[in-house]
Amino acid sequence: MQWPDIARNWTAYVPAVMDQWPEAEEEDLLALDGSRDALAAYLAQATGRDYNDLQDEIASWREGAMPADVRMDEAEDMEAIKESGKYVPAGEDPSDDDAAFGDEQMADQPIGRSG
Repeated sequence: MQWPDIARNWTAYVPAVMDQWPEAEEEDLLALDGSRDALAAYLAQATGRDYNDLQDEIASWREGAMPADVRMDEAEDMEAIKESGKYVPAGEDPSDDDAAFGDEQMADQPIGRSG
């Protein structure tokens, strides 16, 4: 995760920060408005630990998984589509309309009846 993305979606990241650093209070984190330096300073005050050590921990935490609230945000859809390309067979574009593939022109068989 890049820090500008974290800052832009800060409220969605607050629960993940609270999981990582249980000493943090939600209201205080929300007031930080996504500033990395402010987060490190706040955590140093809340935990009594060294600011530089916390900067290193934040860097490690940043490499972790993106919260589901951020992943499911509509603004992330194009990135998710691009990422899905690694699971799409050769020759098919991940953003192609699904109607272009398969048997959409054939009527479905009624349930409980055979052809």
